[in-house]
Amino acid sequence: MIIMTVVDDHGGLCFNQRRQSQDRKLRQRMLEIAGARGIWMDSYSASMFTEETDRIHTADDFLEQAGCGDFCFVEDKAVLPYADRIEQIILFRWNRAYPADMYFDITLDSPWKLQESHDFSGFSHDTITEEVYVK
Repeated sequence: MIIMTVVDDHGGLCFNQRRQSQDRKLRQRMLEIAGARGIWMDSYSASMFTEETDRIHTADDFLEQAGCGDFCFVEDKAVLPYADRIEQIILFRWNRAYPADMYFDITLDSPWKLQESHDFSGFSHDTITEEVYVK
């Protein structure tokens, strides 16, 4: 599976069981990357995807259901228990510090390698950094 997630400057994912932020251009970028395959996520995350909902696959246990090559958007879940099934990580950085009490739980060092990185302009964020990590 391919994990997509968004973190702040400290690796934070969410605070008080809520997302730190959101950006509609980031959601468009995720859908662009996933293409026809679509993106697996839980109902909390799906609630902000009002566009192209036919490519949003919603299930509470989406990390168990996702298979090889499936894209999974994770906002508020630990992914370390699934590390052996993760083929790629697409990390989006807000380039801001937000309050957080849940953090991305995979350390992006060995065996992970940064394959590519680039910045793009979001709607509510001047710069969002997209990083792709592979094993």
